[in-house]
Amino acid sequence: MDGRKYGKMDRVYSAYLDELNPRSNDDVQLALAASGDIRFKEFLERINMPKYRRASLATIAKACNITLTEFNNWWNRASTQRAIAVAQVGSVMITRDIIEDARTQNVFCPRCDGLGFIAAQPGLPADTLGYRMLEPIDGEDGLRYIRNCPQCNTEKVVRKVGDAKARDQILELSGLVKKGAAVQIVQNFGGASHASALSGLNSLNTIDGVSEEI
Repeated sequence: MDGRKYGKMDRVYSAYLDELNPRSNDDVQLALAASGDIRFKEFLERINMPKYRRASLATIAKACNITLTEFNNWWNRASTQRAIAVAQVGSVMITRDIIEDARTQNVFCPRCDGLGFIAAQPGLPADTLGYRMLEPIDGEDGLRYIRNCPQCNTEKVVRKVGDAKARDQILELSGLVKKGAAVQIVQNFGGASHASALSGLNSLNTIDGVSEEI
């Protein structure tokens, strides 16, 4: 095999394949193995054979009758399919995160920082919930008072509504609403939609009104 003819002098082809590095790049090898073109499968076999270890990648590719343009077009398609597959796998994890963001959760009360009480001024009415004086701390002057947190009522946590945007995304992904549309719940009344039922009721009211006038 004449190396000058089959790749050593083809600097562009050699540089392109060296960048892809199919001998070490698992993604490229996986794409070659999955290719429906026998030439690319043969290329994969040859680059892993000991006798082709010293041969340039462009030499091996040309020996398999693969031109630079064909290799470039094949890799563009293969890498696009690979990227889509990775995105599809990742979308499952992202969807789980969106669901978590959309859920209403219990969080520490922002008013009392999860303590269940807040500082109070002296002299509040005696019936103020949880109103009491704290034991003095050595070295500090003055009396300190606290009362029950009015936001969490000593529960220390409050309900935080889930992210509205995340909720819209989940509803859109599930097909319950169309993108950009508000949530619409359709109720049936004897086979008729809610809108048509209201229309029928309005018609009845109009007839009753006319009858009363007559």
